[in-house]
Amino acid sequence: MSDSLSSEQRLARLEDIEQIRRLVLDYKTALDGKDTAAYAALFAEDGVLWCTPELVAQGPAAIKQLVDGMSGSLLTEAVGTDFHVISDHRIDVDGDRGRGTLTWMYFTIGDDGAPRLTKFGHYSDEYVRERGRWRFARREAPTDIPAV
Repeated sequence: MSDSLSSEQRLARLEDIEQIRRLVLDYKTALDGKDTAAYAALFAEDGVLWCTPELVAQGPAAIKQLVDGMSGSLLTEAVGTDFHVISDHRIDVDGDRGRGTLTWMYFTIGDDGAPRLTKFGHYSDEYVRERGRWRFARREAPTDIPAV
């Protein structure tokens, strides 16, 4: 951070970063809990979710529909049968906009009850403060290592 920022500006920036971290954790919680309405509500009114060129949606209603369609194919159907681990979150904030990157790992529960790493990827995020709350303006979620 720049030394030219006042203590109040630095504190506000840290608060913004913490709110964005919470947004990302709320996303993971909603996704793993199969709460697609809460998941979609984390996106801005014109927010975009990009998974592949064929799996793209804009706006919360379209994003909810896209994620609902992943159940049973890209995601398991029952709560507790899959989960995501996220790490290495980097966030940069500039006013009411921000950018972030992080790593995701997707686990499913194997027939033996043990977790199994199924896919590995990363998020490239753009954040926007909308009506006083941080939301995803764009979230790209490519798979770097697909299931075998």
